Amino acid sequence: MTEEVKPKSKLPLIIAAGVITLALAGGGGWWYVQQQKAAAMEIAATQALPATAMVKKPVFLPLKKFVMSVKGDDRLHYLMLELSIMSYSEDQLKVLEDYMPVIRNAVITLVSGKDYESLSAQGVIPVLQSELKDYLGKVMNEMNSSNGIDRILITKMVIQ
Repeated sequence: MTEEVKPKSKLPLIIAAGVITLALAGGGGWWYVQQQKAAAMEIAATQALPATAMVKKPVFLPLKKFVMSVKGDDRLHYLMLELSIMSYSEDQLKVLEDYMPVIRNAVITLVSGKDYESLSAQGVIPVLQSELKDYLGKVMNEMNSSNGIDRILITKMVIQ
């Protein structure tokens, strides 16, 4: 009686090798995609800053105490506002100092046209900063053909 030895099937070994290969390829692909995303986010963060911000330090021109009345539905309200103009050019800020009455007038003109409800709404500060930057930039372009205003910062705002 001789026993015949059946050859063992290599199919399970081939399937295991295929699964391991697919898992390694998938893991490598995932790692590559994550590295590309990180590189793209780093480039985007670098591009978000103005080129002058990477080279120069910003300078500020504070505008102290604007006090004005603001219309409300039932009564008159008062607004106290303090700002700072930020620029990357110290020379431009010196020019802005020469036009201080024009700048103060522009701020009062823009803000006094608003009502109590819009000035006391949630999230009004970034919107107001943007409007002031655009308006002051326009006024300075008309007066001096350049504005030098990179950003407007509201440093204090009280409305009652």
